[in-house]
Amino acid sequence: MSDIDTTTQAGDLQRRLADAEAALAEARAERARLWEEVNRLRAERREVEYYERRAEQMATSVSWQVTAPLRAFKGRAGKVRRRLDERNG
Repeated sequence: MSDIDTTTQAGDLQRRLADAEAALAEARAERARLWEEVNRLRAERREVEYYERRAEQMATSVSWQVTAPLRAFKGRAGKVRRRLDERNG
């Protein structure tokens, strides 16, 4: 093998090594980005689960059940008021 072939092969190997190192760095950066996304989604899911539990606790509480007729009346009264305003206004 001549010195030119050896130099060419060494240069080719160095380019391949540089390409591989760049690809590895890119893969590591992508892995870090995806890991951050996983952690963000996990935190978001925990928050959603927390508020779902809170809503369930509220809906099953005695005070919520006792005031259900008042909330229903208020909703109907608002609809009646809007209809009257539409007719008069």
